Amino acid sequence: MTLELQIWMLLGSLVYLGIIFWMLKTKRLSVRFSIVWLFSAFALVLFAAVPYVVYVLRDILDIQMPSNLVFAMTIGFMLLILLSLSAAVTEFADRIKRLTQTIAILEKRVRELENQSHQDNH
Repeated sequence: MTLELQIWMLLGSLVYLGIIFWMLKTKRLSVRFSIVWLFSAFALVLFAAVPYVVYVLRDILDIQMPSNLVFAMTIGFMLLILLSLSAAVTEFADRIKRLTQTIAILEKRVRELENQSHQDNH
């Protein structure tokens, strides 16, 4: 890897890390989901600052090409993100269902009280 490419990768990963911290600070990203994003950002900074880590991981995992390791890690990261988002969607769907049921019960009670009030007035 050339020094120029390494510098650009390091700058890009630091900007990425900065965006994640900014999103956390402005509450555009929940702490719950930020852990995965922060892990990916720190990994990118590490790989950009010390590219030798990729070669060591490649040797440990017995992978032929460093680019294959990067692609495998990227796919794993995307699967992790998809899994966490699927869990969040499931949780929100359950919460929406409970809220809808609560609203239906409250509307029924309001109608019953209105009917009772109308009957008491007549």
